[in-house]
Amino acid sequence: MELRQLRYAEAVARHRHFTRAAEELHVAQSALSHQIRRLEAELGTELFARTSRTVVPTEAGEAVAARARRVLAEVDGVREEVDDLEGLVKGRITIGALLPAGAIDVPALLARFSHAHPGVDVTLQEGTAGDMLRHLARDEIDAAFSLLASEPPESLVAERVSVDELVAAFPPGTAPGRGPVSAATVGRGVILTPRSGSATKTALEEFFAAAGVPFHVSCESGDPFLLRCLASAGFGTAVLPRSLTERKGPAVDVRPLRPAVRLPVAMLWRRDRRLSPAARTFIEYARDAAADGTP
Repeated sequence: MELRQLRYAEAVARHRHFTRAAEELHVAQSALSHQIRRLEAELGTELFARTSRTVVPTEAGEAVAARARRVLAEVDGVREEVDDLEGLVKGRITIGALLPAGAIDVPALLARFSHAHPGVDVTLQEGTAGDMLRHLARDEIDAAFSLLASEPPESLVAERVSVDELVAAFPPGTAPGRGPVSAATVGRGVILTPRSGSATKTALEEFFAAAGVPFHVSCESGDPFLLRCLASAGFGTAVLPRSLTERKGPAVDVRPLRPAVRLPVAMLWRRDRRLSPAARTFIEYARDAAADGTP
């Protein structure tokens, strides 16, 4: 059994796709597939159920991938500790993020960090708050930025770095009045929201429940910017973080909710995880940026 085989198996299990895993690892797909078959032959069991369209880890595959993550983390830790002793910040980090993240411009933050620390390879994993919690629980990312609609698990450290407000984005020229809008007003039309698992959707469900108004979503998407585009085109009313509506993009009429719904934006990481020097450096960098008010 070779370390590269474990690295390959972990990547395939995470991506559930041979091509994407090969692209991440910068190897030919044929070479990756060959090593996976060799590992399966050595272990005497199938690690992945393959069809023409999907790759799904078997129970053995999930177990091997979980163990591989721990083994590879220890191996990477050896290199990182040596670099740390030599005063170098090198390595690889994966950051999860809901985009946008309040006042934090995550792409700009990652770009500045990469320029300041060229020895660190940075990867971004986008998704909802629920996605971020799952990625952290599976040890697939080092840290995450996310809106929070509830208290995170005790297993996570959560540092508040910003705050965002949910607003209703109406098609241009159609917003009712000039002030805040109630759940009843928003609920009269077609409602567009981020998909289930997002902090926005969770908070909106609570907003409607508190008002005693039925909550019927007509369209949800994992891409909040797409929802803004749909609202601008007249498809319906999108409920989105205010920070997204303030960025350049299709025109919408924005109204705050009544009562206001404000959600903290937190930087999250696992409490029990040994952070690599690169991950520690990034967290400190992001913490300083938030304290300085640098988006």
